[in-house]
Amino acid sequence: MRQPGDDTDRPWRKSRLAARILFRKEAGRMTARDRRIAQVLARDPEVTNRLIEQGVYFLRIGNRKHEFDQNLGLVAR
Repeated sequence: MRQPGDDTDRPWRKSRLAARILFRKEAGRMTARDRRIAQVLARDPEVTNRLIEQGVYFLRIGNRKHEFDQNLGLVAR
């Protein structure tokens, strides 16, 4: 059970949020609010690429990962 003040899951929750924003960007549904949150998360040292990648897989992208990266311009086509 989580105790008050226990922030051990905070980086993981932030990274899942970043992954959801990436999904919205890929779908072309990114809002101004998403952009503001993404800027804050990009500067946050707790949010790492590895945790975002785990968040993407947590959201069940599975074998579509390479196509997803291409659509976002993260890898060469």
